[in-house]
Amino acid sequence: MWLLASAMLINRSGSMVLVFMSVYLTKYKHFSIPQAGIVMAMFGIGSLVGAFIGGKLVDKIGFYPILIWSLILSGLMLICLGHMQSFPLVAFFTFLVTAMGDAFRPANTASIASYTSKENYPRSIALNRLAMNLGFTIGPLIGGLLATYNYKLLFWADGLTCMAAGLFIYFVLPKPKKVEHTKEEAIAHQAKIDSKQFSPYKDKAYLWFVFFTCLYATSFFQIFSSLPLYYKDVYHLSEKHIGWLLAFNGMGVAVIEMVLIYYIQHRWTQFKFISLGVGLLIMAYLMLVPLHSIYILIGSMMIMTVSEMLAMPFMSTYAMNKSPKVSMGQYMALYSMSWSLAQILAPIVSTRVIEHFGYEILWITLSGIAMISFIGFRWLEGYENSQESTN
Repeated sequence: MWLLASAMLINRSGSMVLVFMSVYLTKYKHFSIPQAGIVMAMFGIGSLVGAFIGGKLVDKIGFYPILIWSLILSGLMLICLGHMQSFPLVAFFTFLVTAMGDAFRPANTASIASYTSKENYPRSIALNRLAMNLGFTIGPLIGGLLATYNYKLLFWADGLTCMAAGLFIYFVLPKPKKVEHTKEEAIAHQAKIDSKQFSPYKDKAYLWFVFFTCLYATSFFQIFSSLPLYYKDVYHLSEKHIGWLLAFNGMGVAVIEMVLIYYIQHRWTQFKFISLGVGLLIMAYLMLVPLHSIYILIGSMMIMTVSEMLAMPFMSTYAMNKSPKVSMGQYMALYSMSWSLAQILAPIVSTRVIEHFGYEILWITLSGIAMISFIGFRWLEGYENSQESTN
């Protein structure tokens, strides 16, 4: 798990293209805000395709080769993306970046389940997220400095760190033990995967969970699309200061989350932690409407960070606990696809609302979307409890 987390740290330390993409497209490529929204949505469309294919491949060939090749190929696509000039080519290579890269998501979750025990899922997920957010702290800081010099350097740095993480996994991370099956056992195993009993698409509670997660993620992902634009357009912050503000999110999660999860994981139910996290996200957006100062931006980011720490680890834990071993790849793919769909919806919704109604209406709209998610998770806990008592 520590080696897997180290690979995640290497990868995420280069996370700077997505953070600055909306600013890059509008300020340096001179794309319109709706065009920037379409390009940002291509991150989500590629992610949706990558997660779906990645989940299928995990169940067929295992997570290990997917971890390696998704990182290497997405790194190459990032470097290519930095050299694209026209709107169609930028959109197409943006799609390729996440189509290659987000096959990593279901493979990563399946690898956590393979390398750790079930009772340690929350802490293992927290360790994985610790590495991810520590990298996300480093990435925007370096990215903000590189962007002031030359935006093309962001694509090279992001691409090379992706490939470095893939090579690290290949040379350092132990391969999972291979379980030998007879031909008959392999056929039976595949039949289980394809059966109604083990399909996530037939699991009613899981489908509702995925839907409510998507609503939360749509609101949260404004951290990559509308929030950087808001900081630039309304507060006139430079790329360096935007990088510092966004790095505060990663730094907070990296420093606090793993310790927090260790102490609270058995004190409350998963859904109560998730609901509290969603409620805090609503608060983080609503406080931007009547109040305006740099301290409000910092306070809002602090609350958003706590929201992430409470909601996301327990969302992942629930998804992993619900997943049968024989079809974990498909369950994890569907969970990853909910975040991918949110990556599509988030920039499209935000750019359209900003263009026609402004930022304040956007924050109210996002709070409403998150409120539906909050109510949904509260209902789902009751539904799950009633199903358990019936069984």
